Amino acid sequence: MPATAQIILPGLFDLPLEELDADLQGRLPNLNQILRLASGLPNQSYSIDAILRDALNLDLESTKTHTGLPLTQAFAHDRGHDTHRLLLTQAIHLQAGMHGTVILPIQNNQKNNTDICNIIKDLNNIFNVNCYISEVIEGLFLMLLKDFDAPTHYPHILSVLGKSANPYIEQSRQILPWYKLLNEIQMFMHQHEVNRDRTSRGLLAINSFWFWGAGERLPTPEQRLAWFCDDPLLNRFAESLGHATKACTEIGAADNLEQLIVVELGLLEALKSGSDRDLMRLLMEVDSNLLRPALLWSARHRARLLMRAGYKLDFEMKPGAALKFWRKPRNLGSWSGKASEY
Repeated sequence: MPATAQIILPGLFDLPLEELDADLQGRLPNLNQILRLASGLPNQSYSIDAILRDALNLDLESTKTHTGLPLTQAFAHDRGHDTHRLLLTQAIHLQAGMHGTVILPIQNNQKNNTDICNIIKDLNNIFNVNCYISEVIEGLFLMLLKDFDAPTHYPHILSVLGKSANPYIEQSRQILPWYKLLNEIQMFMHQHEVNRDRTSRGLLAINSFWFWGAGERLPTPEQRLAWFCDDPLLNRFAESLGHATKACTEIGAADNLEQLIVVELGLLEALKSGSDRDLMRLLMEVDSNLLRPALLWSARHRARLLMRAGYKLDFEMKPGAALKFWRKPRNLGSWSGKASEY
């Protein structure tokens, strides 16, 4: 297999261009180089799970039948449990509306994390026969189911924030023990004193959790690759597959490698979390700190570069793409219409 650098950058084509600096051409030279010189490849992988499945070449029957990847594999070995009884767990707010129930994020801050931990402490006391929830990363928890296997139809949380929960509720109805437990947990959370206090102060109630990441454990692949990412969950998952993980700031030092994967969830997190981060500044940081060293690595190794962003096209630059000097300049503004299905 030829040397390849894959850049996974979900949310890129969902950015609100009207809120960004008008000078997209001048301030994002590396992104614009890719958009100008790369060829478009039709893409059908829009969710984070599907993009990672393709990037990691996980062409297994177990990954085709499930919506999400078994990310609980990242923690299964440490806790002596199989992934089929584990679920990643993160607090959310379910907001009922005229057209269904929408999944909203709970901001990751000290106050919210304290409230979440207090709810989970009481939840563990009430539901200890059915399950147990423990914190694995700040704001991220792991549920162990004791009586039945975990459902596998839930995708990564960033793929559902801001979207309707109704399709997942309907799927959950097909697993009666899980559906019953989920309803009891939500009723418990709705009545919890933490939420009464939050509601009185105008804060979003922590009235549900998003559960995902279940499935059969994946085997260790024969081929090792260099994995650059700043997301602790995805890094733990990559390590469970036997891949070496490093921070995105270390891309420039990568050498003598055949396969390189760079994963950046910051853009999508900024879009989904409702934070007030400066999107243009964040995009410029991605351009200089991630895309530039990836392009330099590809040029140094005469490697193929593939940018995946959950868009209708992936962007492929082959060695020698720089010779396409006749190509017109392009930037994010050159692409219009609904970009992805996050």
